[in-house]
Amino acid sequence: MQRALVFGLAALLVACASEKGPKVSREETQVSSMRFRVAEVDQKTRLVTLVDSSGAKTRFRADEAVKNLPQVKVGDELVGTLVESLAIEARKATPEDKNTPATVSEALATAEPGQKPAGLYVRQIQALYTIESIDKARGGGTLRDANGKSTFVKARDPSVLDKVKVGDTVVVTLTQGLSLEVTAPGT
Repeated sequence: MQRALVFGLAALLVACASEKGPKVSREETQVSSMRFRVAEVDQKTRLVTLVDSSGAKTRFRADEAVKNLPQVKVGDELVGTLVESLAIEARKATPEDKNTPATVSEALATAEPGQKPAGLYVRQIQALYTIESIDKARGGGTLRDANGKSTFVKARDPSVLDKVKVGDTVVVTLTQGLSLEVTAPGT
């Protein structure tokens, strides 16, 4: 999560928008897909071994949140999609932003009992930062979070540093969604 926020802060210093809206704004979304084959499943110990397309094996213990583990059979496929979206705005902080400078919201949905395991997990993290300093010679700036922690962020495009000023606030929203579904082979 920390790496994603630092990436987000760096992206802030890359983007720019019209003067009517935020001084700087950007949204980026990445989608990753995954597919594994179930090589082993031990219902008693809840140990599951997955194999990816390259033949690499991953072994893990399915926790009790996986209610439908008895439905999983050797040869089934675990199909997943991870979506990460990062939105960054350099704008005046709203009263809500100031009252709750860092928030985390989460939601989880799972398959009905008796179905093959499936689930959707979504997390959204929003944080407020203040531009503490701009160092054009180093090509970046320092952002301070609501707890007073400062982080220097190097800009990919240093010309963006001309579009923000010390004291501007930055709202970073990271949304992550992971869907996983166990399916019969070939479906």
